[in-house]
Amino acid sequence: MNILLTNDDGYQAEGLNFLLNYFSNKKHKVFTVAPDIEKSGCSHSLTFSDTIRLVEHKQNLWALKGTPVDCVILGLLGLVPEKIDIVISGINHGPNIGRDILYSGTAAAARQAGLSGMPAIALSINAWRPKFIFDTIAVFLDKYFNKLLNADFKNYFFNINFPNISFDKIKGVKKTIPCINHYYQDELIHFDSPYQGRYYWVKGSNPVYKLEEGTDAYAVKNDFISVSAVKIFPEAVDFDIEF
Repeated sequence: MNILLTNDDGYQAEGLNFLLNYFSNKKHKVFTVAPDIEKSGCSHSLTFSDTIRLVEHKQNLWALKGTPVDCVILGLLGLVPEKIDIVISGINHGPNIGRDILYSGTAAAARQAGLSGMPAIALSINAWRPKFIFDTIAVFLDKYFNKLLNADFKNYFFNINFPNISFDKIKGVKKTIPCINHYYQDELIHFDSPYQGRYYWVKGSNPVYKLEEGTDAYAVKNDFISVSAVKIFPEAVDFDIEF
């Protein structure tokens, strides 16, 4: 099987390279097309008005000065010299649950693969640093990867989140929906340059989740692996205005 790997943490990220080693050891042919630097939070951004520069290229790996969506588009349009069977995005450093799915470049890469008619899976782990427990993900993939491949990917991609704990502490795997009641306690920070200008950044720490059973947030918080099927296209809703 030919697998296209990408992420939003950059081509040197631990999660991405774990997947590269895992799938290579399983005798799959793995191609990596990933951003040259971290692109977390870039959502479905893609490059229209500029060129996309190749920063590094070695055997079956391309690092691009672009977004995760750019990486998927170029990989599927011919940058990768062979036909791809599935796109796998991740392993994201940090969870992608609730509204994270809208912001996440990792999820957007999987969504773009879906838009291109390609099966896609986004993988995330509930940790940033310093230690990731990827062995849990390896056991999950050993048990369930082939089952996931048999799914009908026409209208959705899989968004899978893992607690950062050893597999013997995992309570199980749950089918989930994204948590709706999820927000960040954002804070606007600034400083003034000694020369000119003011600089701002948004500190989006301390996420708050309403832990409703059946959601991705509830599952991960309670030591379950969360598997959500996320629709590629947003659903329209009816409304009560007459035109």
